[in-house]
Amino acid sequence: MSRPDDPRVHYLTRDELLDLHTFVIERYGGRMGIRSQDRLLAALNAPQQVMFGIELYPDLASKIAALSFMLLKNRPFNGGNEATALLATLRLITVNGYQIDGRLPQRLAAVIGEVLRSQRDRDALADWLRSEMASLVEASG
Repeated sequence: MSRPDDPRVHYLTRDELLDLHTFVIERYGGRMGIRSQDRLLAALNAPQQVMFGIELYPDLASKIAALSFMLLKNRPFNGGNEATALLATLRLITVNGYQIDGRLPQRLAAVIGEVLRSQRDRDALADWLRSEMASLVEASG
């Protein structure tokens, strides 16, 4: 597993994201299925975008925010987009070496609600994640 200071970023695969979506629907209900393959692939590929040799999302927080924001706003699934985005965000944080505290999921759910209501944009989500992830490192260190 990576450490927070490891420069290699671990991304979610399509299958991993679909597994999270399946879990959400089976556990909490909703309509199973993909509404748009293009939107799904756009969300999955967003964190790895490069333009003119420069990463559009240079740090882990901005990469996670890009995926989460695209899942929330582009709604690639028939149902469960919000919960899938929540779990995908938490999963990316953990697979990249961070230990999640027990309060983070609830705080993140509130922030996801703000994104859905357009009270927070992608950059503000990245700023919030950056701050939270720095707190996680301090708490574990």
